[in-house]
Amino acid sequence: MKKWLVNAGLLCLLSGFCLAANAETATFQIISDPVTGTWANFAFSGDGSVMAANYGGEIYRWTAATGFKDLGLGDFLDSSIGISRDGSTIISGHVGSDGYTSPALWSAGGVIDLGHPANGCKLDNEWGSGYGVSGDGTVAVGLAWYCPGAEGFRWTNNVGMKGLSHPAGKSRRASGISADGNTLVGFSEDPIGGYRRPVRWIAGKAELFAGADAIGQASAVSFDGSQIVGQYTTSANGIYAFYYSQQHGLVSLGTVSGIATDQSFANGVASNGMTVGWSGDPFGSGIQASCGLQS
Repeated sequence: MKKWLVNAGLLCLLSGFCLAANAETATFQIISDPVTGTWANFAFSGDGSVMAANYGGEIYRWTAATGFKDLGLGDFLDSSIGISRDGSTIISGHVGSDGYTSPALWSAGGVIDLGHPANGCKLDNEWGSGYGVSGDGTVAVGLAWYCPGAEGFRWTNNVGMKGLSHPAGKSRRASGISADGNTLVGFSEDPIGGYRRPVRWIAGKAELFAGADAIGQASAVSFDGSQIVGQYTTSANGIYAFYYSQQHGLVSLGTVSGIATDQSFANGVASNGMTVGWSGDPFGSGIQASCGLQS
């Protein structure tokens, strides 16, 4: 979530799939930023009591009781941020002792540099970056460079970092992981055209769940892996948020405005199908949006 979205309202992406408009009234708590004049990105624990924040590469952990606690510098060029469902573990990128950025975990034990796969290489001063972590913080996913492209990775303390393979000369990224740690989602570049396609991994096997011709990427997955959200390009070239489940297939969530040239992006989904994301003019203003689609 970009900093200029902090005061935005909660609205439905597509009324046909949303909860009753008058069922609840959104309330807001304005939280003073620990720093100003920089970009920001946030992630919430399962119950919303713990927040991870990345302000210009500085990593913070927030609770109502403690406020923002500075966990140290990540990488000022890396906006990725994720947090475990239990709030114990935060993931992002961290500049290691070699001077290059690697995926890293922040927890009560300090910072853990996750390293890189055996086939990894440095690209633009990075080995890679962390994007998601399982519910208890024991499994991490993200991007690792192999040069000239990137591949998704899965990390555990016992096994270390394992690359998830990639199309020849093309890239993949694992952007999210289910809380149970069994399903990973992200994007896989088409071997010929190079465009991104939504992908998920189950037991290490990549699957183009939205179809080989779908253009876009998956950004988040529900607790048990049954529901996936992200962004895709429609047949009419609309760039909209999507919701996917075995029951519903791929569903376009449209935009709040209904304007065809606006865009939307879904970046979180709850177990009951509630989806949260962004909608608006990609070259102007945008708003936070939430929508529910019962699975």
